[in-house]
Amino acid sequence: MKKLIILIAVFVMLSGATVGVLKYMNIGPFSIAPGTMTEEEKAKAAAKAALAALEHRPQYVEMDPIQVPIFQGDGVAGTIMIQYKMEALSTDNQQKIARAKRQIGDALIQDFSYYIPRTMRNNKSLDVTLIKFRIIMIADKLLGKGIVNDALIQSMTSTDQ
Repeated sequence: MKKLIILIAVFVMLSGATVGVLKYMNIGPFSIAPGTMTEEEKAKAAAKAALAALEHRPQYVEMDPIQVPIFQGDGVAGTIMIQYKMEALSTDNQQKIARAKRQIGDALIQDFSYYIPRTMRNNKSLDVTLIKFRIIMIADKLLGKGIVNDALIQSMTSTDQ
């Protein structure tokens, strides 16, 4: 009998919490029809919609430029400087990228120091889209999938010595 009373009490508490959440969020039977909204409720709904739109707008994080030396034989054949930004779709992701700026830069320098000379052996020029995908791949490996949405390469310059 005690178990039955406890079970009924838990059910009543859960249903009360569910009704409270539905009423607070204006969902289901507690939603307000647009025709019956007051001016204050309309303003709140518009502000909430504007905030949601801002949250999903892409935001770019300016990253530190990368300088990669290119070794051929016993010496340095040149350097490549890459200036880029990373795109995040939310402010949380933007903050995660900003906190990991140095780790991303270090990982990219390590990766590019092997990748670029190997690519330059076969081709005389670098493909910007391949570099872009490489940046996204390294960022996904460090931060996790979905944090970095895209990479924007602003400039890529090469100096021969």
